[in-house]
Amino acid sequence: MRDKEKYGEHVKRVSQTIERRKSELTWNYEEIYKRVVSGIVLAGIALFFTIKGGIFFVFFVVIFVALASIEIYRLLELKGENPYTLVGTGISVSIPFISYFAPSEMLFALLTFSLIAIFFVQIISREFKGTIEKVMMTYFGIVYVGWLGGAHAVLLRNIGSEVKSPNFSKIDPGLFFFLFAVATTAFADIGAYFFGKRFGKTKIAEKISPGKTVEGFLGGALFSIIVSLILKFSFGASGNVLMWILLGFVSAFFGLLGDFAESALKRDVHLKDSSSLIPGHGGVLDRVDSLLFTIPLYYYISKYILYTM
Repeated sequence: MRDKEKYGEHVKRVSQTIERRKSELTWNYEEIYKRVVSGIVLAGIALFFTIKGGIFFVFFVVIFVALASIEIYRLLELKGENPYTLVGTGISVSIPFISYFAPSEMLFALLTFSLIAIFFVQIISREFKGTIEKVMMTYFGIVYVGWLGGAHAVLLRNIGSEVKSPNFSKIDPGLFFFLFAVATTAFADIGAYFFGKRFGKTKIAEKISPGKTVEGFLGGALFSIIVSLILKFSFGASGNVLMWILLGFVSAFFGLLGDFAESALKRDVHLKDSSSLIPGHGGVLDRVDSLLFTIPLYYYISKYILYTM
């Protein structure tokens, strides 16, 4: 009897594996249609505010930060944590404004005093149980969304005011590199999706993100490099071709790390998407997870390396 049960379980596992593999290899055209349509709409809105710049761009970033903050704190609550969601979200949405209106030193002051503020809220609650978890999880949300995404998006878009490099490209340096970071990261994701569906066999980290494969990553890197070269020649950016090929690969690599980071958070609470806000894409975090790593990277690359060449 036991042997029959083991055999039945084995057959069931094999069947589940086969069905999962079929699902991975089958094109879901309805899902692709949703992704494409919502992606085009989002890209159009983002492009409008990015080109507009100034306070309009800041408000655009604030909306994304607010929505992403709600999602990250929801994930933490599902994990059993009890962060101060309103405090964390409030501080996070203030970061883009500070990044735009105040000197960059104020950002470090904000990060410093925000931790003190969280401790203050915890102390006046007169509750010691769960102090470490509440304080650190609240602060994590601020750093992950508000600092990585909110602050650096505004800083990168306005980097032209920090560095004087009028001949770097045909357009404003901040506009160029923000578009570069978003476009190369987005097309790396697109390339990884289609190449992974068509050729994907070798899993990278199946327990974290079962759909990610080496073949998909290489396809995404190819797309990212092509977009990098198109932007370089279209806007006459400085630097040789090899450098821009490398930057395209860097976008794909760090974008993948950002994707894995958010996937690990979701898998920890057994979720596929951070929410269902964006048709075909999931939540805001699902759409910007890669950018949370690549936008800060390009801010520092452009400020301390490229604009000093």
